[in-house]
Amino acid sequence: MSRHVPRHERWSKQGPNEYRSGSVVVRYDKGAWWALVAYRQRDEHTPLDAPPVWHEQTDRLGPFRRPRNAMMAAEERILLLGRRHGDNVRFEGGTSLL
Repeated sequence: MSRHVPRHERWSKQGPNEYRSGSVVVRYDKGAWWALVAYRQRDEHTPLDAPPVWHEQTDRLGPFRRPRNAMMAAEERILLLGRRHGDNVRFEGGTSLL
């Protein structure tokens, strides 16, 4: 069983308006907090003998009133993508949220 890792260890503050954890960014913009989740997804319909085709994607989640809410939404989105796509999704920057 893994030990609980507190949010302040998973996220690093990058100034007054930004938090980061790997490729995930939580940023204050236009009066609200937004979460940006960047990842690469492999095309599941490519033939087995062809090289895999990866597509860059970014999900913008929000608006949220607090940065903590945006962080929680980003963590939930990463878990959802990981469970839904398994090995067909990769998060850049070695995100520490998984």
